[in-house]
Amino acid sequence: MSNINFSNVKTAEMKAEEANQAEQDAIDTEARAYLASTDWYLVREMETGVPTPQEIKDARQEARLKVSE
Repeated sequence: MSNINFSNVKTAEMKAEEANQAEQDAIDTEARAYLASTDWYLVREMETGVPTPQEIKDARQEARLKVSE
């Protein structure tokens, strides 16, 4: 009888999936941080009418797409 516990053994596919998930988690974190850091543009636009620069709107759209992928 063996005392080896094989329940923690991971296949190459499992390791690859974990790596892919970690990469996507990092992308999500970065994109969400960018969105949070630029929220003030939209609040300012709603409160004062000062328009949000188009490049900020475009970058926020790209960030939202990264999070939803």
